[in-house]
Amino acid sequence: MNYIYNIYTTVDITPTGINGTNKNNSNDYIVKRNQQRNFDTLCQVISLRSNIHNTSVLTYQYYNVPESDYNIVFPNPNLPDYITVWQLEFYCDRQMVFGENHEALYNDLHMVPVVPALTETVPQYPPYFLSYGQLSNIFIK
Repeated sequence: MNYIYNIYTTVDITPTGINGTNKNNSNDYIVKRNQQRNFDTLCQVISLRSNIHNTSVLTYQYYNVPESDYNIVFPNPNLPDYITVWQLEFYCDRQMVFGENHEALYNDLHMVPVVPALTETVPQYPPYFLSYGQLSNIFIK
């Protein structure tokens, strides 16, 4: 049996497939390479506890979301009127592998470095996945 998990983040985790180095260091190439780095980092941290498969990433743009709705996912009261959120959906073969309320995964991801300033609409400072606090930028469902 497979179990579905979803991670929502304001960090750009777009999977681009750019894994190698390229002598053409254009700005577009560097952004795509760094997006892939953030995606790889997130998947590698998740994989510390379970093998994951069938990963997919969706991107959502939200406009003028009331502050109360932000607090459901991201408790930062200083978010702009327009935000972009990435959703990583993945499957694993065990239930509760990440603990009650995904607490173990929240702990694993907290303070993992990311490459900031890609296509995010919310500044990623400090440049980490943050699971807790007012600057939290990740939510697991």
